Amino acid sequence: MQRKSPAATIRGKRLCVGGDVYRPSDDTELLAQFVPHYAKGYALDMGTGCGIQAILAAGKAAKVLAVDINPFALECAKVNAKLNNAFSKIEFRLSDLFSAIPRSEKFDLIIFNPPYLPTSPSEAASGPIDAAWNGGKTGRKVISRFLRSFATHLKPRGALLMLHADLAGTEKTVKVLKAKGFRVRTITEIEAGNETLSVLLARRR
Repeated sequence: MQRKSPAATIRGKRLCVGGDVYRPSDDTELLAQFVPHYAKGYALDMGTGCGIQAILAAGKAAKVLAVDINPFALECAKVNAKLNNAFSKIEFRLSDLFSAIPRSEKFDLIIFNPPYLPTSPSEAASGPIDAAWNGGKTGRKVISRFLRSFATHLKPRGALLMLHADLAGTEKTVKVLKAKGFRVRTITEIEAGNETLSVLLARRR
């Protein structure tokens, strides 16, 4: 079992994070501001990491599915869910995006903070932590795969709440979503270092 160390308190939730798990940062906190407002019914936290978005969603949703490709992240998320009394409402599942989610499983809200950093092969980190930020050459490697599949798992009145960075082409993602028949709204946008972070809300027209 990974050794856990104190990390942060986000929106009143205490978190511990292991060395192979993405440590909450500006993007985490920005998305976390809006999850409680939109969470309802059955929610999916895609790429749950330390579990903070799933924990926040569990405060409003009836049930939450938290998935990650990193087994250490799932272990960490379980610890944090127990620490914040949210464990009973969250199911944890090892999955590469939707690989372990059947087509029949649909959600009222899908939450996604994707790996978006443009990363060359020489910049890749060793171990499972690489999946937390490695977006491939353009930053869109995982984002593009997600956009091809997510709508299948969204209920007719469901919504996508997605963190995006301009480093990975926010406007390109907005165009893809609109082409798929979604209305897209930028809820908020901030400057964080050398990047512009946005939270996108997408619903079917």
